[in-house]
Amino acid sequence: MTTYSGAPGARTRGIAAGKFWSGAVAAALVTGLTALVVTLIVRVFGLDPLAPPWLPDLTVAVRFAVLGFVATLLAAVLLYVLSATTPGGETFFGWIVGLLTLAAAVLPFAYDAVTGDRIATSVAHLAIGLPILGLLPGVASRATVWK
Repeated sequence: MTTYSGAPGARTRGIAAGKFWSGAVAAALVTGLTALVVTLIVRVFGLDPLAPPWLPDLTVAVRFAVLGFVATLLAAVLLYVLSATTPGGETFFGWIVGLLTLAAAVLPFAYDAVTGDRIATSVAHLAIGLPILGLLPGVASRATVWK
């Protein structure tokens, strides 16, 4: 358990690491599945999201699912560190993830591709960023312990 000390006699706040990381993995699964489903939905409408270039042997939907899973775990590391070291770390986490999600949603429009495909990619990026922004702060809140 990570603990944070305050003024003498004040209660200390900590994070129950096991609870936090099990919640982070659950959030990563939800984010990965959300990205997979959204990618499949936009494909039904005939749009072709611009897939991440890595993992070329996998389908586009699976690549976005892996991207969502990994991005959530990286965001969990960021949240854990911010919560342990920064006053109001959850607020900074929200701003960082929100701005990165916005950048990821706008980035596809910088590519030379069909407009519909750029929109589909932007939606897929939002399908990754929004669950991270919505789930991980709740995980951290529920894993917080006071002594």
